[in-house]
Amino acid sequence: MQIRKDFDYYHNLHQTVTHALLHLLCCVSDSQRYVPTSKRNEILVKYLKAKTKDRSLVNIKKDIKLMLNVARSRNGNLELKLYRLNEKANNTKIEGVERLYSLLTYLYDEHGIESRLFEKGSNQEPEILYMLGDHIEHCFDKDNQQTAPLSMLIQSESAPQLEKIIKQQGWFSAEMKEWNEATFEAHIILYPIS
Repeated sequence: MQIRKDFDYYHNLHQTVTHALLHLLCCVSDSQRYVPTSKRNEILVKYLKAKTKDRSLVNIKKDIKLMLNVARSRNGNLELKLYRLNEKANNTKIEGVERLYSLLTYLYDEHGIESRLFEKGSNQEPEILYMLGDHIEHCFDKDNQQTAPLSMLIQSESAPQLEKIIKQQGWFSAEMKEWNEATFEAHIILYPIS
């Protein structure tokens, strides 16, 4: 289940960094004056401190604490570090399972489509793209290269456009396997593009 742990880690880290920067942007844009680095750090500390208590982010708790240490240090500039982290993640050479992470990040950042691993016994929410953790494990080999098609499920009126959006990203080919017009439920299959 290493792929699932990696997925959860990168997904949580990306969302936390992105939301922290967006929160800072909202707070700073409300001000009519220049906001110095120390005040920006305070805003980020307040936001991130609450995240240390979020049980769903337990896998990145150490990373959040490191971010807090940077913000609290004398000459620390957490905003700059977060932008660099985000830029480094965007410029990383991506292969195998990392392409899936990149696709899911693209779907969220560019189209607002959130993705989650489906947990047995939990209810499926509309407008969220679901995948099965076990299925991800079997679709990728030990070198994290995709060896089989990957299933994705979503309940959304806009699901038919998702096939085109995935193809636009460029690393996967998508096929609408099933579509229920009454319930807006879709089963989409991802194939890697060589």
